Amino acid sequence: MKRQENLKALNTVLVFVFIACFGYQANAQAAIFAALFGDKVASEKFNISMEIGVPLTNVGNIDGNKPNIGVNFGIAGNLKINDTWSVSPTAYFLSKRSFDMESFSLNSPDAYLNNIYTDVPTTISMNYIQVPIFVYYNIPNSNLRLGLAPQMSFKQNVDATFSADIGDFEQSVGIHANNIDYGLVANVSYYLKYKRNGKGLYVSLRYGQGFTDVFKDSFIDGNNKSHYFSFNISLPFITDELAQKNLDDQPNN
Repeated sequence: MKRQENLKALNTVLVFVFIACFGYQANAQAAIFAALFGDKVASEKFNISMEIGVPLTNVGNIDGNKPNIGVNFGIAGNLKINDTWSVSPTAYFLSKRSFDMESFSLNSPDAYLNNIYTDVPTTISMNYIQVPIFVYYNIPNSNLRLGLAPQMSFKQNVDATFSADIGDFEQSVGIHANNIDYGLVANVSYYLKYKRNGKGLYVSLRYGQGFTDVFKDSFIDGNNKSHYFSFNISLPFITDELAQKNLDDQPNN
């Protein structure tokens, strides 16, 4: 029985990695996979979950910049080591980050446009594939868990939108951004175990700190590491037996 559960977990991880290889195109595939197969691959030791997050991202050492609300969407594979510890490799196939700058200038081959869009309000939008690998500590006799994850964010595209009286102008600036953003994410979660008919959901607050510059000196000079606060929801797909146990443990009002 234990061997079958291990094989089930291994097969699911392989499918999970296969989906991740499609990168930015995998949003729909991830949702379909989680919805259709989440319950079927669940075991006592392993399950997958659908992950949704709302990050508020900022980049350091840029004068007058303000964070915007972004969005994360992906799936996680959750492996229970024991009653206290678990590991969750996660892939956010959609990870949008954005921030505003009070004043920035267009740098293009067109001198006329450069003159119009000089020192104007600018929005930078960044799309990544975000891969944190969480190690969770489940506090005994509590619905709280604490997590820490190394994270790699793989650049997909980066755009700058310059605003002037005549209208907005959008420029792709991906060549000026570094391909990988390495970082560390801290997480605190609360498990609402009685929701979703006992399958529950996790609500989490996270803080992520980048260790590498987001942009090259050719675009933004000096250190410019990203950091963000994020509100996340995790929808785990667990076995019916575990869901019923959660319901049975519900205190009577």
